[in-house]
Amino acid sequence: MIEIPKKYEVGKKIPIKDFIPSTLSLDTRKKIKEIVSKVVLTCQISGKEISSVRNEMYECRLIQFYDFEVNDIKKAGYISEIYQGLIKSPCIIRIFDKSKEVYSFGLKRLNQNNRNEIVLEESFISDSYSKVLPSLEKKSLEKVISFDNVINKTNKVNFYLEIYAKAFILKNQKLYMKSKELLEKPVWYDEKNMRETYELFRDMVKLREKIDKLILASEKVKYNQELKEIMEKLNEKIL
Repeated sequence: MIEIPKKYEVGKKIPIKDFIPSTLSLDTRKKIKEIVSKVVLTCQISGKEISSVRNEMYECRLIQFYDFEVNDIKKAGYISEIYQGLIKSPCIIRIFDKSKEVYSFGLKRLNQNNRNEIVLEESFISDSYSKVLPSLEKKSLEKVISFDNVINKTNKVNFYLEIYAKAFILKNQKLYMKSKELLEKPVWYDEKNMRETYELFRDMVKLREKIDKLILASEKVKYNQELKEIMEKLNEKIL
C-alpha cells in the first residue's frame, strides 16, 4: 500500500456514469462500463506544502490517486491509456481485479493550443502483483513512491516526475545492473539531473527493445554503439 499522509486522504467513490465523458465513442463508453465496476478517488495531494506549478507547460495544482476495480486485470492497459489521457492532473491509478493489481503512471503537459486540454506524453503500467500473496517487487515499488520517500518536493511536477521515473526504473531494472544504485543516488534532488537520468534510462530501454527485434548482427552495430554511450552516461550519474 502506498503511504500518503492522512490529511490527503479523500476516499470518494465516483459513479461510473459520471466518469465516462460523452466525448468518447459509444463503443468505448460501452467497453468501460463492461470493464470497470468501481472508481474511488483515494487521495489528493493539494495545498501549499508542495508548490503548485502554473506556466505555459503545466497547470499542476493536484496529484491524484485512484482505485479502479475491473473485471479482468488483462484490461488494465486499455483502461490506463484512456484515463491517463482523460484525467488532467498527474495521477497514479491502481487497477485491480479479484486477484491481481497494477499501477498506472502518465506524464502530461498542457495542450499548447488549448490550455483546457492536456497532452499525455508518456505512460506505462507496472508489472502485475498478487493482491493476496506477499511480493518483494510490489513492496519495493510502494516504498519508492510513498510520500515520505519522495526526495524532490520542490513542486508538484517534480514530485510526480520522481515517482514516475523511479517506478519506470524499477519496472525495467533487469535491463541495467546498477538500477538500484541509481535509485539511491542524489540525482533526484535536482530537476535537471533527474530529467536527464530518466530520459537516459528511458532511451536505454527503447534501444534494448529495438535491438532485441533485429535479426542481423550488422543491423545491431549502430544501436549497440548508441547503447554503449547511454550506459556510460548512466554510469556517470552513479559516480
